[in-house]
Amino acid sequence: MQGKKSFLLYTDQREVFDELSDEDAGKLIKHIFAYVNDEDPITSDKLLKVAFLPIKTQLKRDLKTWENKQEQRKDAAKKSVESRQRTLTSVNERSISFGDNVNVNGNGNVNDNVNVNGNVNKQIGAGALFSLEDVFNDFKKEKPLKRPYFERMAEIHSTDSDTIEKLFKKWATLKEGESMTIAKAENSFNLYIGNNLKTSYKPAEKSKTYNVFDELYEDLQKQKLLKNG
Repeated sequence: MQGKKSFLLYTDQREVFDELSDEDAGKLIKHIFAYVNDEDPITSDKLLKVAFLPIKTQLKRDLKTWENKQEQRKDAAKKSVESRQRTLTSVNERSISFGDNVNVNGNGNVNDNVNVNGNVNKQIGAGALFSLEDVFNDFKKEKPLKRPYFERMAEIHSTDSDTIEKLFKKWATLKEGESMTIAKAENSFNLYIGNNLKTSYKPAEKSKTYNVFDELYEDLQKQKLLKNG
């Protein structure tokens, strides 16, 4: 019974001791203590052997129950540690700025990728890839100057945020195992909302970037048209 610091004797076992003389009862209790301390006691006393047998059986049952509980506690502790590590990893990943691509490593160097816990390379920036769980958390989060994404989509599609969240879970089931950028997820999910709620959604077009030469060219074109007219 190594590692176990206590054991149980039960009230109904008193009958065994009552049937023994005080001398034999003393021998029996000493035999029990020797057994639970892994001393492998041996006796030639048949009466003592018979009296100890049911007690020994119960001690073995109790030991098995105790060992099972110890294993359950170890498993629970292991899962708790793994859960905390996953949470810390997720927090560390999402705490990095999404403006520029960076790589944080033990040497303090800055490159194009982020290495998390030495075994995950994850690009951060406009093209960052996220799991669907990350996307879900991002959609539910209130951002500076913006309400949570589900609330905004509910307003656009004239429904409620609970309906949008339910649709997200169905959409995520279809996309299970994929990783994608937040922007791609938004466009894909919004098309899915439109198809299910029979509303229309068109991804926002990128605005054209003008420079001074574009403006001069347009002015010249307008002047040329005016002259031709």
